[in-house]
Amino acid sequence: MKKALTTLALSTVSVLALAACGTGDTAASSSAASDDGALKIVTTTDVYADLVKAVGGDKVEVTPLIASTAVDPHSYEASSQDRLTVKDADLVVVNGGGYDTFLTDMAGADNPDQVVVNAVELSDLFSAEDLAHMAEEHGDHAEGEEHVHTYNEHVWYDLDTMKKVADQIATDLGELDPANADAYTQAAAAFSGEADTLLTQLEAINTEERTYLATEPVSGYLLEDAGFSDATPSDLTAAVDSESDIAPLTLQEVKDTLTDGSVDLLSFNEQTQTSQTSEIYTFAREAGVPAVSFTETLPENTGYLDWMTTNIDNLEKAVA
Repeated sequence: MKKALTTLALSTVSVLALAACGTGDTAASSSAASDDGALKIVTTTDVYADLVKAVGGDKVEVTPLIASTAVDPHSYEASSQDRLTVKDADLVVVNGGGYDTFLTDMAGADNPDQVVVNAVELSDLFSAEDLAHMAEEHGDHAEGEEHVHTYNEHVWYDLDTMKKVADQIATDLGELDPANADAYTQAAAAFSGEADTLLTQLEAINTEERTYLATEPVSGYLLEDAGFSDATPSDLTAAVDSESDIAPLTLQEVKDTLTDGSVDLLSFNEQTQTSQTSEIYTFAREAGVPAVSFTETLPENTGYLDWMTTNIDNLEKAVA
């Protein structure tokens, strides 16, 4: 178990497969379908929305609640319109693990027949004890208690997890829309094939022991698959997670780590950057430590697999 811490072609395959299997009676045969025959899906971010589109093609109508790199998902607050959108959905895809409580709390609350896909629960990154701890921390957070994660909930950076999510989405869409079940399964298999290609690329990077320091743990699973070990001071992770200022002693420890030759890479989350994490980024660059920027959501006009390809390409260049 790991530490708890192109898409154009795919989309074309998905859409053509669905078009071949679709019939004019789809909407009538599926009580879950909307008036135009499309299933209504709501996701936390555009990352999961793109995954749904890859599997569902033109048979799904997907609405991500967050679709901009200018928005920090950790601090997002759902609107009344969001709640109405979620209520009308046939299927909701959440990340889980306390990342998107604004959606996990709404999913199924006003629509008991709603199907919910939870990426964290589908992954093999966490034990049953870990999942119970997450639920406990979520409860503490809801009651206003101090909340610092002891795990990495950014599971969309784990390609194996995303393959599992794609398979589950295909299964659930097939149950909601049996006429197109085979097409959903085929599209999920196509996605998994593309993801396997990226995993092979990551394995090629994993040729020697390397360490990284992260301003926020978003890219942790991807870096782990590339053979990196996490050398981030725990006090830095705790401060960023709790949205607190980084203590001067911790900031100095980070700078010392970046200059003593023990770190091969800085992972920088530009979507949650603060003046202090930006200072760390600038210091790393000046110290000659390669820095790679990552985000929580998709860059504009980019699909999930293309995004991961770019992330891996940037990682390869950084350690070349």
